[in-house]
Formats: sequence, C-alpha cells, structure tokens
Amino acid sequence: MIQKLRTVTLTNGNIKDLAADCEQLNIRGSVALHQEVRLKKISTHGHSSFHSRVEAQILNSTGSCSIKDFCEINEVKNAGSLNMRNGQVTKLNSSGKLTIEQSLEAEIVDAIGIVKAAEILAKHFHLKLSGESGIRELIADEIWIEKDKISVLPLLKKKLICHCIKGKNVRLSYTHAEVVEGDVVIVGSNCRVETLYYKDSYSIAPNAKVQQIVRREKE
Repeated sequence: MIQKLRTVTLTNGNIKDLAADCEQLNIRGSVALHQEVRLKKISTHGHSSFHSRVEAQILNSTGSCSIKDFCEINEVKNAGSLNMRNGQVTKLNSSGKLTIEQSLEAEIVDAIGIVKAAEILAKHFHLKLSGESGIRELIADEIWIEKDKISVLPLLKKKLICHCIKGKNVRLSYTHAEVVEGDVVIVGSNCRVETLYYKDSYSIAPNAKVQQIVRREKE
C-alpha cells in the first residue's frame, strides 16, 4: 500500500498559515509564502515566491520560482526560471534559467541553459550553455562546460563569463575567465583565460587564448 502524502494545492494569494501537517505543496498560480516550510515535496508552476526558510526533499519547478531566504533541499528539478538566494542542495537539475544571488552548495549540478550566480560550490558541475551565463566564483572537483548543441542561438551568444574557476579536473569551452585553477585543465574551443594555474597538466585548443600559465607546486 502506497502512503499518499498529505497534499495542499494553492492557486493564489499571500500565505502565512499553511497547514502544519502538509507534506506536499502544489502551486498552480501566483502564490507567495511568508512562513518557514518543511515539506517532503514542492511542485510549482506559475509564479511562486518563498520569503522564509525552505526545507524539502524534492522541489519541482516548471514556472517562475523565487526562494528569498535560505533553503535546504535534497533534489531540485528546474524547467522554468528558478531564483535562489543561498542554500544547500544535494542534486540540482536545471533546464531553464537558474539564478543564485549569493551562494549555492551542492553535490551535483547538471544544467542546460543559463546560469547566473555569485558563487557555486559543488563536487560535480556540468553546464551545457544555451545563452550567456555568468558565475563569479565556481569551485568544484569536476567541472565541465560545453555548449548545448541543440539551441538555435548564434554561437557567440553561448558563453560562460567567470571571475574565478577552481577545480581538480576542469574541462572548458566557450568560457571567458580571469583565473582558472586546476590539477588537470583542458582549455577548449573559444575560451579566453587571463591566468591559468595547473598542477599536473593542461592543454589549450588552437582557437583559445590564455594570457599566462603558472605551474603550481604539488603539496
């Protein structure tokens, strides 16, 4: 027997008194929540905004969703426009637009589309660019940036602009960065890097530009 979650569906309004025993929240319109929520599952399409802390196992967002306080979520799936202030996520899948105003910590970030962020800290970070993305500081063990083959935007529009990228294994293309640092760094096509720091090895594609290369001593 499958236990059904106690579900509440909201279609509009400013909500300050969501039922305490609610386990799943469905948002199907324009809804603002002004209280802390602890839920198993949040499913939102339409316009939703969360003004206090959010804890959930699963967040599925297909509309426009804004989390204005800290959030702690196990699994996030975004197919619309998701704006987070700062939070901790185990696994994040995004195929729309993802905006991180302050900082996101995650195990796995897998994104196709556009990412705008101040800081992302992850174990695995994979981005397929379909437009212009910007991440001030990207730190992850495994980093892979490539362009999405499917979208119709001109290639010049597909790029990632970063101040600093740090990782162990770093594979970049269509990336403009001031600083790239890694153990093994592959600077692929259409990259522009001011300073590249590496420990083990690096390679630079013929049509990429790297201003200076510095070898770091291994600890």
